[in-house]
Amino acid sequence: MANNGHHWLQGKRVLVTRPAAQANGLIKAISVLGGIAIPCPALAIEELPENAANKQKIIDLDRYDALIVVSRNAAQMGLAWMADYWPQLPVHLRWFAVGKSTAACLESEGISPTVPAACFNSEALLALPELQLLSNQRILILKGEGGRELLEQRLAERGAIVDTLPLYRRAAVTYSSEQLQQLFAEGPPDALIATSVDVLRAMDFLLESALISRFELPLLVASERISDAACQLGYRHVITSSSAADDSIVTALNVIG
Repeated sequence: MANNGHHWLQGKRVLVTRPAAQANGLIKAISVLGGIAIPCPALAIEELPENAANKQKIIDLDRYDALIVVSRNAAQMGLAWMADYWPQLPVHLRWFAVGKSTAACLESEGISPTVPAACFNSEALLALPELQLLSNQRILILKGEGGRELLEQRLAERGAIVDTLPLYRRAAVTYSSEQLQQLFAEGPPDALIATSVDVLRAMDFLLESALISRFELPLLVASERISDAACQLGYRHVITSSSAADDSIVTALNVIG
């Protein structure tokens, strides 16, 4: 496996489909390794308008035993909303974060969340000892609209009283055929990245006519679940990183070096 020392992406062009607000770290990590990131956000993150039911969950924050934050977006938006009502957060709350970047966002506000040691996903969070016996524990999940319901279902099965607080929605980004042609003016990229099933599907729709060769290109995904979805769509060279963290993704990309 040629990796050019610490620059195994030297000259390699990598399509980054993460929403723009979350893509900067990955774009920088690719550049540091000599690669050329091609930003092509497949989804945009839109904050949901406040409604009375969700506002009440924030007002009643001290009635919960634990908060689970599933993404950096949920952390940023949730904390901003809480600041309007809770200058000092309830001290008894136990915080859980699905991934490292989400945990870092909470830590920057003085919160010390519990986070899985590896495999930053719902399954890893559900394996934590602290989330096994939950009889009558009230838990609030901060998340995006829709998405997986695995956390809610499993926690309820373990005895918890679970509420969810949807803070944002994912909306497909549209590009003109001219914009897509410009992205690939120098030919197809050397690799594609999709960090969620929603991003994968939006990316595939975008590339359907603009990148006929997409099924033959290396596709880096962030979980087995995304890998399964990619294979069903027809992608033939799927690489699965250990997590959606930037360093995990670029490390997994060394197979294209």
